[in-house]
Amino acid sequence: MKYGKRSTVLVLGVAATLPLSVTANAAPAGSPSSARACSPGTSYISNQGDIGLGVMFDWRGYGKIYAEGYYDKVLPVGQRTDCASGFGWPYADGYYVASGYCAEIRTTDSSGRWKYYSTVLAGQSWRPDLGRSFERWEVNQFRC
Repeated sequence: MKYGKRSTVLVLGVAATLPLSVTANAAPAGSPSSARACSPGTSYISNQGDIGLGVMFDWRGYGKIYAEGYYDKVLPVGQRTDCASGFGWPYADGYYVASGYCAEIRTTDSSGRWKYYSTVLAGQSWRPDLGRSFERWEVNQFRC
């Protein structure tokens, strides 16, 4: 009876690892990976809200008015402008908070820890330049 229990445990252990190895090798040889490499650059904006975020690649405008419409592209939820499919931007200069929403803006401190920066109302905003070699910004839209 002891042997039967050990065999069952061994079989379950092997069976538990099979799906992982099969999944890892499921792609045909030579197919592109679904993982994306982030673009090397100087900044990114990350969408941490529940809806798409309008983002601007290069701020082309007059003061706080962006001259090219409301935004360049919509950044999907949970994505970054340097890594998201269809983006790969080396930097991002601004964002657009949807009508009826506000946004909490966060950035990293000198130790790389995320910290609150400000809360903004709906509309266009350029990404602050804090003079760092790499700027990380999170935008979290919420109803207000």
